[in-house]
Amino acid sequence: MKRLAAYFLILCLLLGGCAPIDNTLQNTTENNSSTTESTDDSTESTGDSTESTEEIVPPTEPPVLFRHPLTGEALDAPYIARPTAVVVNNIKKCLPQHGIADADMIYEIETEGGITRLLAIFSDFDGVGKVGPIRSARTYFNNISTAYDSPLIHCGGSVNALKGMYDDKNALTKWVHINQFSNGAYFYRDAERKKNGYAHEHTLFTTGELLTQVLAKKKMNITYENGNEFGLQFADVPDLAGSRAFDITVTFRGKKTTDLTYSTVTGQYEASQYGSNQIDGNTGAIMTYRNVLVLQTEQWRIKEGSYTRSYYDLIGEGTGYFACDGKIVPIKWSRPSVKEHFAYTFEDGTPITLGVGKSYIGVIATTGKVEAQ
Repeated sequence: MKRLAAYFLILCLLLGGCAPIDNTLQNTTENNSSTTESTDDSTESTGDSTESTEEIVPPTEPPVLFRHPLTGEALDAPYIARPTAVVVNNIKKCLPQHGIADADMIYEIETEGGITRLLAIFSDFDGVGKVGPIRSARTYFNNISTAYDSPLIHCGGSVNALKGMYDDKNALTKWVHINQFSNGAYFYRDAERKKNGYAHEHTLFTTGELLTQVLAKKKMNITYENGNEFGLQFADVPDLAGSRAFDITVTFRGKKTTDLTYSTVTGQYEASQYGSNQIDGNTGAIMTYRNVLVLQTEQWRIKEGSYTRSYYDLIGEGTGYFACDGKIVPIKWSRPSVKEHFAYTFEDGTPITLGVGKSYIGVIATTGKVEAQ
């Protein structure tokens, strides 16, 4: 019996030994609850602090006070320089072209014989090497260059163009230009091209350095104290609700086409023509553009001397297309006079906003085509 009592005592002691563990668990739980409540209080307090932090708007980039008037790139001060327009050959046999990747805008227009030429608008020749091949002026190049107050760089020209006319009836008040025929020291014939069998008209070049020199000599490198603007609006991400335009084909009346293919990697349109990529011979890089504009207008032909020349109605208004970031929309363009800039709006009259970057501008007849997919 004593042995049984002893066993019972031992059992009680064992059970009594477990009780503190249970209490410890309970106390721990209670402490955890207390801690949790305390933590909750702390969390609420911290939560208030967190909510307050979340309400604070994170620092943003300072607003862009100045933009480049041709590309929209952010500047530290107003753009005060004067752009320069260069007529560049674009027939297949003249390729590759040089220096065009340094231009801020490239216009493409049909001339005669179903071919096109480029008008490259440069805002700066710093670091630009070989430029060309340089070709002759036309009235529409005179016309467009005035929209940017740009001296026109060329080699000869059509009869009316050399009269300083901007169409078949009207002359500019003052035609600002540099003709290779009277400024030969600032141009040169490429010996390597001659050696490789290029035709004479595809061998004329200049350089950014030579153009800087001649513009200074002719006092054409003027600056604008209050900045130089051309009426264009830009945004890093333009609001464009248009149709898909990953592949754009611009067909000129002479059946020449330019294809622009959108890259989702770079956000740029890559240009190709004559069945291959359009390359800048200075760098070997494909020509790329953030913006694609196509202006449709009346095109007519008249006899000018022994040639039949094209003319374009680039004063007044017309229709066209604008593509950026893989989308395309129909637009309207207008230009009240040769002394004013081109203006671009959506069909409802709202001004369009270009993407920050370079622009391709194709000028086509109303019979030309623009296809996008």
